Amino acid sequence: MSFRCRLCQQTFGDCWQAKDAKSGEMLGIVLCAGCGLVQQQSIPESLQLADYYSHHYRQDYKSTYAPRLKHVFRAGAAALTRLAFMARAGIPLGLRLLDVGAGGGEFCYLAGRAGYQASGIEPNLGYSAFAREQYAVGIVTTGVESLGKEQADVITLFHVLEHLPDPGQAISKLWEALRPGGFLVIEVPNLHQNDASPSNIYFKAHLFYFTRYSLLAAASRHFELLCMEDGGNLQIALRRRAEPLAEPLLPTPAQVEITRARLREKGWVEYLFAGRGLVKPLRRLERLWGEARLGRKAPRQLLDSLSLDDIQRRPHALRLALAGGVAIALDACT
Repeated sequence: MSFRCRLCQQTFGDCWQAKDAKSGEMLGIVLCAGCGLVQQQSIPESLQLADYYSHHYRQDYKSTYAPRLKHVFRAGAAALTRLAFMARAGIPLGLRLLDVGAGGGEFCYLAGRAGYQASGIEPNLGYSAFAREQYAVGIVTTGVESLGKEQADVITLFHVLEHLPDPGQAISKLWEALRPGGFLVIEVPNLHQNDASPSNIYFKAHLFYFTRYSLLAAASRHFELLCMEDGGNLQIALRRRAEPLAEPLLPTPAQVEITRARLREKGWVEYLFAGRGLVKPLRRLERLWGEARLGRKAPRQLLDSLSLDDIQRRPHALRLALAGGVAIALDACT
């Protein structure tokens, strides 16, 4: 099967087969020799993807058409850490914020509570309806292709870019949708991190697998780096360039080789020890214990009860009793 990188248009790279962590289906994966972006060899057409995300994705990955209370809690906790990252990156409150791939609306709601003028777009019918009904936030049921020009001061994109069929094209569309001097905040899974099980890396729905080098390259034509944190997921804050560069700023051959080496290093020994996979069953038990105590709160009531201090103080009594507390690390911007 032929290959052409969606970022740098290179036509050769390292190819291998990997199992979809959900279905076990075999996926063709390529590491581009030119820019180091890891991507699926076969990318579905945009219309096929649009239908999948509007009707099927949430059911495939969460087995539900609308968020359950545990999903609200997890999304609310993630939203607070993302807002803290934006504060560290120096993105001012009061700006008009658009959340792309807004899910059930938890981030939009909490961003509005924090002081942003927040709205969003979400292709999934059930989740976008849930956001409007539960939080009264302006979530439109649509995708990136519908964005207009200069409609926001801040655009956020959490675990969305890896699902889009052309990251460079998507970044260009986001640049157009931002006003001059605007900010773009992206979070994606981090291919370099060591705490992902070797059997839980590749997904059919994840078309691209980013490192700090390939994510910067994807954004480089249209945005300048403000802040990046990559201790877990990749979080990056960028400022809109006045005019796009002629070409993206690609990683060096040495940086591409770092990604190649990290892929060789990944395995069960690294995951269980360096990635602390040995304690993940305990963490999962703690999470289930905490979620079992959520009671029957309404989604909005649950979000209103959350605070970043409470999230950072986790683990609660269960892990304190069994293994000692481990605070969530929030790395400083570099």
